[in-house]
Amino acid sequence: MFKSHPANTAIVITDPQNDFLSPGGKGYYLTKHIIEHYNTLGNLEILISTAMSKGYQLFVSPHYIYPHDYGWQFTGAEQDMLLKLRVYQKNHDHLSVGADWVPSLKPYILANQTVVSTAHKVASPQNNDLVYQLRQHRKEKVILAGVLSNICVESHMRDLIENGFQTAVVYDATAALSEKDFQAAITNFQAFSSATWSTQQAISQL
Repeated sequence: MFKSHPANTAIVITDPQNDFLSPGGKGYYLTKHIIEHYNTLGNLEILISTAMSKGYQLFVSPHYIYPHDYGWQFTGAEQDMLLKLRVYQKNHDHLSVGADWVPSLKPYILANQTVVSTAHKVASPQNNDLVYQLRQHRKEKVILAGVLSNICVESHMRDLIENGFQTAVVYDATAALSEKDFQAAITNFQAFSSATWSTQQAISQL
């Protein structure tokens, strides 16, 4: 049973950035169908706004690709896709529009109490400081959402569970490249997480 409380439960969102979530983003044409069908953006805002109004702290795990990352010598299919699309681009002193926060979510992300971790480079938080930040803020449980459902969201879920966090996933506040990928992610959310909720189910538990 997953019972949340603002003192020990974090809201974690992966990659709430324009390139896959906003019209005009370089990868939006790939996620558009799922986002529109499941109301992903609306659900993310409802989840975040409701949680923060009840005192929950928001944590964001972003994805950035720097100029030097295009020199990687060995990559997997997911990294190849991101490099080919040229999404999430960031120079040391400049952030592309695609790498910036989704406008409707930006006020919540820029709130003083929100924690933005360092960037993850593949899909999981194994090489960023999300786990460190969660531990420093005494969080033991995570309510997780974001993109992509079967890549970054699922990878974050698995890694957070392996690190001892009780984890719930809000499936309709995620998006994937296809219905097949979306359903595959839900199958794995249900196999590993302590709860797999719709947005309405999630906010009823807050």
